[in-house]
Amino acid sequence: MTKHIAFLVLGLTIAVIVCSIPAGAVVTPLPGQGNQTGILFLVHPNAKTNETITAFIAEHGEIKWREGIYNHTHKYVYVVPVNACEEQLVYLNRITDERSGEQSIERIWIIGCDEAMPLAAELRFPEIFAKYPALSNDAELRSYIENQSPNRYEEVTAKPSRAQVYFIHDTGVFTEYIVLLSGGEIVSTTYVSEENLTVGRAEAEAQALSGQPPGARVENIVLKVYGGDRIVWEITVRAGQKADVVQVPSDLAPGQSIRTTTPGFGAVFAILGVGMGFVLCRRRG
Repeated sequence: MTKHIAFLVLGLTIAVIVCSIPAGAVVTPLPGQGNQTGILFLVHPNAKTNETITAFIAEHGEIKWREGIYNHTHKYVYVVPVNACEEQLVYLNRITDERSGEQSIERIWIIGCDEAMPLAAELRFPEIFAKYPALSNDAELRSYIENQSPNRYEEVTAKPSRAQVYFIHDTGVFTEYIVLLSGGEIVSTTYVSEENLTVGRAEAEAQALSGQPPGARVENIVLKVYGGDRIVWEITVRAGQKADVVQVPSDLAPGQSIRTTTPGFGAVFAILGVGMGFVLCRRRG
């Protein structure tokens, strides 16, 4: 009787597990179980028809794989060799029903096994992306954040419905990506780098500190663009309890221009980015 009860309990447990799996879901074996290449191709059939991915697996043999967050429409898929891992393949995959035959793979990287892909833009600056969902639709902004890794942002609100957001990379070469929004929608975007200017950050800070009391220090620095072509360094200088905002003009260097786009142009860049699917990028430290 005890043996029959044990079998009954086991059968009920299996039934509960099976019934709890959503219809159409793919059951991935526990680590070390099953053919991981076969499972990858089952879950992501577009990977099976991609020459770069299949060649990588053929070269490295046994693999393991996992998914990582990119944003609400895309995921990273990591393909990692099990033995002697010196490099891994990562591809950006649009979340869709791949069994319908719709293409989903948009970009492929081969990176070191100890190297992590950059955080998605929404994860790096969650507060501002939550406040302005339209930022998620700007492919150029996403590329700037994920490739140049700005360390901060500033928001300037001129009117209740109009705002500018400055994404700032101020370690090494100073760069900014400026987004102008109206009613929560992107009106225009501007990218500017100190490499294109006649007055760089170091010289601008020196000018701002000249004539200040001993012990004065730069507290904040932002590049502001006025009228489409007038660029100034806006530098906050603190001396004791007093803080002054000093503007240091900077002209564009000969032959340089500010890269400004509108949503229409941004869409073109996004389309081109998708059209360049399967681009293979090798990154090395």
